Amino acid sequence: MQQHLSDFIEHARKKGMDHATIRILLISAGWKEKDIAEAMTKEALDMAVPMPPDTGGARDAFFHLLNFAALYTWVIASIMLCFTYIERLLPDATQMFVDYSNVSSSIRWSLAPVIVAYPLFLWMSRILIREMQLHTEKAASGIRRWLTYLTLFIAAATLMGDLITLVGYLLNGELSIRFILKVIVILLTTGAVFSYYFISLRSTPAEAKKSKLNVNYGYASLAFVAFIIVYGIVIAGTPFTARAEQFDEKR
Repeated sequence: MQQHLSDFIEHARKKGMDHATIRILLISAGWKEKDIAEAMTKEALDMAVPMPPDTGGARDAFFHLLNFAALYTWVIASIMLCFTYIERLLPDATQMFVDYSNVSSSIRWSLAPVIVAYPLFLWMSRILIREMQLHTEKAASGIRRWLTYLTLFIAAATLMGDLITLVGYLLNGELSIRFILKVIVILLTTGAVFSYYFISLRSTPAEAKKSKLNVNYGYASLAFVAFIIVYGIVIAGTPFTARAEQFDEKR
């Protein structure tokens, strides 16, 4: 079909018809504007028309959705791990017996999403940052701004709820060291997420690169994740230890 269109355009031009007349004839015959433009370009030029970068299409939506999904996964799992570590270091005096096998299993299941989601988050972030540096218009992508503002809202709501809970326990005189440590964990992790995306949203890719925003936050998050993974493996044991525990339970 495309060859018939090209043949007609070539024939019409030989007959002395201009581009506007050829276009009107083809549109009236039912051809689409895109097909006509492609055929005229192919017939007149030796080089294909370059495609513009995708600044808000399905590809951008896929990358940003995957990036933020990985962010939520590893941040939430990291907070749960920190809570478990605090509870293990500072056990509740009202609990007479603690099943450490269940604690180890809980740590392993919380480590799994961190180990999977955090590298994915770093990889997707690297791709998106590189594309925004090459094509600065991608920084103003609608999907990026919507998801960033949604993340800021969730982080701000979490911080507000955390502080309200802290003040409530303080007024009731029910504060404990492990509760304060849990509050600090939420404040630090959620605050770091909020500050990073708030600054990145207000900065251009060039400004962020100059200030080393991505590098500094990247190293900080890497150190945090490495600590909770190593500490979790020390507490829960290696996979070989878990396998040996399963054999012991069966025996």
